[in-house]
Amino acid sequence: MQYEAFNQGQCTILQIKEDRFDAKLAPSFRAVIEEKVNEIDTQLVLDLTDVRFMDSSGLGAVMGAYKLLKGKKISVVNPQRAVKELLKLTRMDKLIASYDSIEDAVSTVA
Repeated sequence: MQYEAFNQGQCTILQIKEDRFDAKLAPSFRAVIEEKVNEIDTQLVLDLTDVRFMDSSGLGAVMGAYKLLKGKKISVVNPQRAVKELLKLTRMDKLIASYDSIEDAVSTVA
């Protein structure tokens, strides 16, 4: 999986640099989250700007991260229309907040 990760305040930003978040990408995403779980302070922000498609495997990987990060917040930034619709259809938008920019997501951490 191609990605960039950096910290901004109490947030860990994970920019996914892939076009598709599917069964091929999900295992490497899980591995990255497991590797970084102890580095994530308060919130994990997934920047999905480049992701044009997400299937159930991608959604499952994000939910796996949600469960792994118990007690910490997870949010997505700039989900494309198809991804936003998948989150809404599965009601995951109730658990994982969506923001237009990294700055908006980071500003929610008090």
